[in-house]
Amino acid sequence: MNILIVDDEVSALRDLARTLKKTVPDAQIKQADRAETALSLCREQEFDVAFLDIQMPGKDGLELAKEIKQIRPLINIIMVTAYQQYVYDAVKLYVSDYILKPARAEDIKNALANLRHPVKEERKGLYVHCFGNFEVFYDGEVVRFGRAKVKELFAYLIDRRGASASNAEIRAALWGDEVTDERKQRTYFSQIVYGLRAKLNELGCEDVFVQNRDSYAVSTEKIPCDYYSSLRGDAQVLARYEGEYMQQYEWAQMRVGAVNRDLGRDF
Repeated sequence: MNILIVDDEVSALRDLARTLKKTVPDAQIKQADRAETALSLCREQEFDVAFLDIQMPGKDGLELAKEIKQIRPLINIIMVTAYQQYVYDAVKLYVSDYILKPARAEDIKNALANLRHPVKEERKGLYVHCFGNFEVFYDGEVVRFGRAKVKELFAYLIDRRGASASNAEIRAALWGDEVTDERKQRTYFSQIVYGLRAKLNELGCEDVFVQNRDSYAVSTEKIPCDYYSSLRGDAQVLARYEGEYMQQYEWAQMRVGAVNRDLGRDF
């Protein structure tokens, strides 16, 4: 998400930027302390959201919002003000929301979760989708793993959020009592581990998989993922969560309650 924040008070600008970075860790944030600087930035690049201070010398936030919308009609404007009397004027501009100073993280989350124009995601590289069905994308295309168990192994490690799991733990989760011949199961497990490593190597993402002698994990900091982003407080991603988590896997359905608690949601 690309965000522009505009405020003539440098301290207020920095405070809002700091709160936004904590609230939307993956966002790209640009700052402007003058209306003309903001307009110039809008001409140069697209922004999904603009946080505009209403009271500024010269061209105030309401005037600036009108001009920005002429340049970027689908931008989401969120007005920031210390005075509630401006709210009616802001609403007439069809802004997405308004928040009162000082901007609180909870107010920002609520505003971003209810944007007038949904933010289009164009992701490059690896992206993991856990909400609903588990899917893996690369440059926006679905990754095909060949074997279903290879994909499920990756899902299981993603769910563990960097914690390692032993060979036996993973086999118990993925197969249960399906395979009674432990020797055959171990052989098959070795094949799916090889398959996952080969697929990640093919994508140039081999460093996300961590294997020690008898344990397996993923490097969470190297994996863009809706679940991980929501845990870090990304309101835009969290708004898409409707209580459905890796639906195709039986072991994951036993985790939904814990996931809800982790995300602070009650379904």
